[in-house]
Amino acid sequence: MRRMVLIICCGAFLLIAALGLTVRLGLIPVNADAAPSYLEKRMFPMILRASVARQSAKVTESRPLVKADRSAGREIYASMCSDCHGRLDGRAGMLGLSFYPQAPQFTEDPISYSDPETFWVVKHGIRNTGMPSWGGRLSEQDIWNVVAFVKALPSAETRDHAAPAQ
Repeated sequence: MRRMVLIICCGAFLLIAALGLTVRLGLIPVNADAAPSYLEKRMFPMILRASVARQSAKVTESRPLVKADRSAGREIYASMCSDCHGRLDGRAGMLGLSFYPQAPQFTEDPISYSDPETFWVVKHGIRNTGMPSWGGRLSEQDIWNVVAFVKALPSAETRDHAAPAQ
């Protein structure tokens, strides 16, 4: 029994040491134009989801989302978000497509986060993804307005008013 515990402990130590050496030697690619590893593709989304869910549990809605907030959110989205998350004319946000991981294109696919989670992500950003923290630049009311607008995407109503008259 004692020998089995010793073998397990030694094996765990060797595994941790090998992982640490791999990281220290720079053997894990970080370039954005390389395909991510299987482990990275599986672990990062799971870690991100769990962290956002945990952190956003502290968010309390400062006011309910109402339809009137969408127009203000639309203006903020068009000027600050569309280059990454999709333009209001339906075209992809080319800057966001160049990130790794790619920025979600909300004009094509609906956002999968809840309102408090979306608020938290906009306010605090997500490290190492290109998603900045807007909490220092936008008021909480502005962030809720953006949340209301983004949650309405993709809809014909939000796109119909987006394209400028030509």
